[in-house]
Amino acid sequence: MYLNIVEPVLLILGFLVFVSSIIIYLKRTRNFKSVLMFWQADMAMIHKEFILHRIGIVIMFMGIVLRFVNNW
Repeated sequence: MYLNIVEPVLLILGFLVFVSSIIIYLKRTRNFKSVLMFWQADMAMIHKEFILHRIGIVIMFMGIVLRFVNNW
């Protein structure tokens, strides 16, 4: 039962951490083009931004895995 609550919390929290790393990058560089064209790998993130970015992705991935576990 509590896993049904944890799943959306992980997805939202992961997304917020992911977006916060992008916002920190934008405040530092003001390079909006690299964010809009993310597939070209022009974003040169510092270590803190990169770690936040990866943590956000991992938290969202945990939420997705939890969704599969809940429906199994």
